[in-house]
Amino acid sequence: MPQLRILGAGREVGRSCIRLDVNNHHFLLDCGIDPAATGPKALPDFSGTSLENLDAIFVSHAHLDHTGAIPELVRRGFKGKIFMTLPTLALVKLLWQDELSIMEREWPKEDRLWSSKEMHQVLNKLAVPTTYHELFKLDSISVNFHNAGHILGSTMTELMYKDFRMVYSGDLGTSSNHLRYWRTEDLAYPDVLICEGTYGGKNRKSREETSKEFIESVRATIESGGKILIPTFSVGKAQEILKILKDSWNKMPNTEIYLEGMAIETLRIYEQFLIYMDDKVRRAYLFNNINPFRWGALRTFRSISERKRMYQGDCPCIILAPSGMLRGGWSIWHMIRIATGEKNLIALCGHMEEGTTGHQLMTGARNFTLKDMISKESKEIEVRCKVAHFDISAHAMHNELCNYISKIKPERLVLVHGDEASLRALAESVRQHAGEIIIPSIGEAINLEHKPLPAPKEVHVEIPISQSTSIIVPKNFSMRVKHHGKESFMRAEEIRSLINNR
Repeated sequence: MPQLRILGAGREVGRSCIRLDVNNHHFLLDCGIDPAATGPKALPDFSGTSLENLDAIFVSHAHLDHTGAIPELVRRGFKGKIFMTLPTLALVKLLWQDELSIMEREWPKEDRLWSSKEMHQVLNKLAVPTTYHELFKLDSISVNFHNAGHILGSTMTELMYKDFRMVYSGDLGTSSNHLRYWRTEDLAYPDVLICEGTYGGKNRKSREETSKEFIESVRATIESGGKILIPTFSVGKAQEILKILKDSWNKMPNTEIYLEGMAIETLRIYEQFLIYMDDKVRRAYLFNNINPFRWGALRTFRSISERKRMYQGDCPCIILAPSGMLRGGWSIWHMIRIATGEKNLIALCGHMEEGTTGHQLMTGARNFTLKDMISKESKEIEVRCKVAHFDISAHAMHNELCNYISKIKPERLVLVHGDEASLRALAESVRQHAGEIIIPSIGEAINLEHKPLPAPKEVHVEIPISQSTSIIVPKNFSMRVKHHGKESFMRAEEIRSLINNR
C-alpha cells in the first residue's frame, strides 16, 4: 500500500519534504530547509526515516526551502539518486554555494548543516539531470516531470505505480513575464494530488497593476535623488524584476541599475536556458536577438571601493541584491547604508518569511542590529528611508490554485506548503473538485490505498454514440479520450457535453 509521510511543509511554508513509500521502496519529494531558521531547527523532521535506505529524491525546483537539506542527507548516509531538470541542477549549485558561504560567515560552527564535501558529492555523483516529459523508470515506479512555471526548470512531478497515479505540484507559478504557464491537460484525474497552498485564501492585485505601482514608486524615488535597494531572490525574482524595469525603462529618468552577488551568475544561467521560457521571450531572442533581462543601464560592481564611492555621491541608482528576505549577504550590506537616508527607498517584493529581517521591516520595525559582511562589525541602524512592499510573487494565488485543482480533479487532495488558515481556506473553495481533502501536520502518515468515489446506483450518464446508440456509465466514470489529436482523461459528463456540442 503506498503511503506518504509529511517530514516538512505540513501546515507551514518552508522545509518541503514528503516521503513516499511504495512497494518496499522509499522516495523523497523535495528536501528543503526553513529559510527563517538556523541549525537543526531548519531541517525537516527526519525522525523515523532511515535516510541511508532512501532510493531517490525528486526535486521540484532549486529554491532552498525545497533543496537546502539535501547535502545534509548525504552527511547522514544517503547514497541514492537525485532527479531534477538540467536548469534546476545549474541553479542548485549556485544556491548551495551561497548558502554555504552564509553558514560559514554568519552561523555558529556547531549549527552549520553541511560542508562543501557533501555539496560536491551531490553535484558530481548523485544528481541526475532530466527534462520535461522525459518519462523515466525507477524500480517499480514511472516518473514524469511537467512544467510548473514557478522558476526556471521548476516541475510538477507525476508518479505512476501499477494502476496508482500521484501528482506533486511543487510550487506552482503565476502569470509571469518570462516563464511558461503550467498546464493540466496531461495530469487530470490522479488518485492523489499533493498541492501547495502558499497563497490559499489570498488573491493579489494583477501583475500589471502591481508592476505599475512598483515602477511609479521607483521613478518617484529616482526623481527625488534617492537610492533604491531591492532585496531579491537571485533565482526567479531577480529576473522578474529586471524584466519589469527593462520593459518600463523609457518611463524612467536616466540612472544606473546594479545587479549584485549571486544574481549576476544566476542571470547567466537564465540566459543559457531561454529555450525553457515563454514563447514571446524565445521568439524575441531567436529572431531579433533581444535579451529579456539586459539593457544598457545594467551594471555590476567591480570592487568594494566602487560600492563605497557610490554612497559618497548623491546620484540616484537602483540596486538588486540578495538575499530576498534580508537574511544576509549583499542586501544587508546595502541596507546598512541606504536605510539612514530619508530620500532612499527599500522596496520589498513578494513573501517575507516571519522571523527574517525583511518580515520585521515589512511589519513596521525600524531599529535593527545588522552585521556588515565585509567588516564583520555589528551596527545599530535606525531605518529612516521609505519602505514599500510590492506583492510580486512567483506563486499561484488563490483563484489560480482553485483553477488548477478544479481541472485536475483528484480522488484525494493533500494540501501542504501553507499556514493552516491558508490551507483551510483553499480546501473550502475546492471541496466539490476532490473526493477527499487532507491537511496533514508534520510527522503525519497518510495511507494511499485506492478508495474510488462511491457513485449512487441510480445516477448514470448517457453518452450518445449515434442516433440509435448510447453508452450508459456511472456518473463519476472517467476514461482516456483522444480529441483533436490530443489525449486526456475526461469524466462521463464532459464526454457527453463534448459529443452533444460537436
